[in-house]
Amino acid sequence: MQEKEINLIDYWNIIWKRKKFIITSVIIVTVISAVISLILPKWYKATAVIMPPETEESRFGGLSANLGAFGLGGMFGGSESQMRFLAILKSRSLLETMNKKFDFQKRYQTENLESTLNVLRNNINIKIEEEEQIVVSMLDRDQDMVADMANYIVYCLDNLNITLTASKAKSSREFIENRIQIVRDSLNKLENEISMFMQKKGIISISDQMKTAVEKAADMKAAIMAKEVELEVKKRVLSIKSPEVESLESELVILRTKFNEFYSEASSEKLFLNFDKIPDMEKEYLQLKRKAEYYAKLLEYLGPQYEQAKIEEAKDVPTVQVLDKAVRPERKEKPKRIIIVFGAFLISSLMSILMSFIVEKERKSFINKNS
Repeated sequence: MQEKEINLIDYWNIIWKRKKFIITSVIIVTVISAVISLILPKWYKATAVIMPPETEESRFGGLSANLGAFGLGGMFGGSESQMRFLAILKSRSLLETMNKKFDFQKRYQTENLESTLNVLRNNINIKIEEEEQIVVSMLDRDQDMVADMANYIVYCLDNLNITLTASKAKSSREFIENRIQIVRDSLNKLENEISMFMQKKGIISISDQMKTAVEKAADMKAAIMAKEVELEVKKRVLSIKSPEVESLESELVILRTKFNEFYSEASSEKLFLNFDKIPDMEKEYLQLKRKAEYYAKLLEYLGPQYEQAKIEEAKDVPTVQVLDKAVRPERKEKPKRIIIVFGAFLISSLMSILMSFIVEKERKSFINKNS
């Protein structure tokens, strides 16, 4: 403990011994830093606050919206619109547009466009607040123009976003338009196939034709059975060779022939379908009809999508909600003169004290060597 006290006393003695050097160094550095802080150009900051457009997900309550109620909305990196805005704000296209408007290469006195854009990128600050609003800040030496620069950033953001949205909508519209044409062609082809199939098979309406054919077959079968009963009765009363019995037999043969022809494929009555072919015919017909219904439903679905894409492509409305426009700043943003002077005072104090210790140590080492 005593040794430590002695060391502290020695350190204080060194500081006191070198006080003139320390005070002089601190004063010189502090004064120089104050002069430099006065010479340094003033920079002003203008700030605009914007909100991304409301998306369908946030409007109807998606996962991000639900998590946002618990303060966790940003855990997935923000909404799609927010990410799009940040990408545009950091894009080279926006910087080049800004440079064309305000000629920053002349303002910054840079050698080339790349250097200009790098400086400009560093002077634009983008920050996302807790409520998901985007704060756009612009630093510049011109106190009267910096607010216009910040507001022009928002204007460029809106224009680029509208262009990107229209381009995306155009691509969607062209894609949907192409799909609609393919679906229409497929539907027309299937409708022609169904029409040719019905003409070839003699189909008007399978269900109605089957119902009519069954009724016709039942009537014919009933007529045959009635003739058979009548013939049996006549045979019991009259002789087999009697003209009346022979006439009934002839009529019965004709009815049976007609009935058999009704089931034959070679039947001349095209109104009735061949019963043997109906299962395969109905299966093929239903397959064609099912395909046609599928394409018809697809066309019903693509129609509204196509109209929506056309509306989005033609829409030219502002997409950026400006909460606060940038206004002319009253105070400079930098240089922070107090911080510069105080920092220089603190650093120069520490450095001069350290130099005093080093010089004193070297002096003692030199004396020890010569003694």
